[in-house]
Amino acid sequence: FQQATERWQLQNLMGAIQLFLRSAQKGHEVGEYCFRWGQYHELPPSDIQQALRWYSRGARMNHKGSTTMLGKLHYALGQKDKAEKWLRRTAAPRSYGGEFGDSLAQWFMGEMSFQAGELRKAVRWWKRSAENGDVDAMMRLFTVFSQGGSGIPREPMLGRHWLLAAAAHGHQEALSRVAWPASPEKRPQVERIWLQEMQDMGWV
Repeated sequence: FQQATERWQLQNLMGAIQLFLRSAQKGHEVGEYCFRWGQYHELPPSDIQQALRWYSRGARMNHKGSTTMLGKLHYALGQKDKAEKWLRRTAAPRSYGGEFGDSLAQWFMGEMSFQAGELRKAVRWWKRSAENGDVDAMMRLFTVFSQGGSGIPREPMLGRHWLLAAAAHGHQEALSRVAWPASPEKRPQVERIWLQEMQDMGWV
């Protein structure tokens, strides 16, 4: 399995899949084998139906990546009910997505809520995703709290907190929006506290 993962990272996709198959035939990481085939079929020239087929097989085994990607594809195809069914399974904390839930699934749940006009619900999902390290969710929160919206008061300081968090993760737009003083002492105290907290969480 480790060799398969290394080959995949080196873009030796078919070689990696063969190794994932061997692992699956021995009863190890069968869901991961389905997940990799799903990813393979999403690559150009894509075969979305085959990707759906493989992700569905993995999702039936409660494989986190397969379940989230199955929901993502249904979302991309405009099948919102099916998307929510699968994404919610891995987005929810202490469930198939792990103790804190899957950040990508939470991101898509936020996007679907936003498109449905449910901004407060979207913010709750984006917050979970951002706390799991998703930088796009951090930028969504920066925008929402900087501008305010339906049921969400404008809170520029909270918005800046998420902007700094995204910058600490290396998000290019966030980095371009944040001024980094030569001396840390010149940064406002509240921002120094935020950055220390982010460092303690391993974000910086």
